Amino acid sequence: MAPKLPSRLASATAHCRRLLVCLDSSAYSRACTPHAVSIAKTFGSTITLVHVMPPTSTNSQSNDAVGWEILRQESRSYLERVQAEMSQELGCAVELRLEQGRPADRITSVARETAADIIVVGSRGDGGAAAGAFGSTALGVLATARTSLLVAHPSALERWAPPTRILLPLDGSVRSESVLPIAARMASDHNAELLLVHVVQEPLPSALLPAPEKMDLARSLAGSLESGAKHYLEHLRDQLAHRVRKVRTLVARRASQHQCLLELSQREGVDFVVLSAHGSACDAARSFGSVTACLMTQTTVPVLALQDLGEAELTRGMNADEAPGLAHGHVLRRAENA
Repeated sequence: MAPKLPSRLASATAHCRRLLVCLDSSAYSRACTPHAVSIAKTFGSTITLVHVMPPTSTNSQSNDAVGWEILRQESRSYLERVQAEMSQELGCAVELRLEQGRPADRITSVARETAADIIVVGSRGDGGAAAGAFGSTALGVLATARTSLLVAHPSALERWAPPTRILLPLDGSVRSESVLPIAARMASDHNAELLLVHVVQEPLPSALLPAPEKMDLARSLAGSLESGAKHYLEHLRDQLAHRVRKVRTLVARRASQHQCLLELSQREGVDFVVLSAHGSACDAARSFGSVTACLMTQTTVPVLALQDLGEAELTRGMNADEAPGLAHGHVLRRAENA
């Protein structure tokens, strides 16, 4: 019998309803806004803008009440300008929050207070991170967020355009498949190609496989997995055909899954990545699994990591065997027949 799948990501629209967009005073963080607008248009989301001023104790003007008030007013004026631009583009109200404290802590707190479904954050801001580096605020949010996370990169600011090729890594687990409704909706809305990818781990000679015949056996197993993966992705492609006009599948064999995905992303001209926060291993002690975290911090294209666990599960840190199943809203027939 097909597994019964509880609804954590049961509906694409239901889990993209509220976006929290993080802005600082730098141009870098504005890379967030076009992605937030695009998602809001696709899913009918509401948007809250948040800007976090530094704590008074670390503010160089902490003893100057007038100077601090000027800084506060400048920050609010900046938020209001962005708010007006986005409201006009969306045709609906955009909320704003001006906060004070440690940025990552306040962002995650506001996300809980506003019941945000997705936090949208730039990979770097005004902290002076080098080009291509992941900023401290983004790292803090990645470590503490209990919701879905979209990481935008500064390179998207001046040349932003709707995605044309969306990469969706799949490891064969129900968790990785649970993001299919959202990825399919985005691809359909932007007439983008959806690239379904599975990476088979290539066995490497080691002390654990000293004999040639054992290496041959390991390679034979990898070959069998590769063949199975092709059929698996083709099945998903067929199921998606009525939703997405362009779906392509790709199976690769590499020793390093995350390195392979990074290279494929560049080679295939991917301009957006959508994936589940966890895969089959699902270490719930971490908000995002190792492959997902690697893609968010190392790729140069936007990454939307959809959280498959609720805050209670993440807080409790349940292991993979205890972790619940995911959405029944994706296209697999086994879910429809559950």
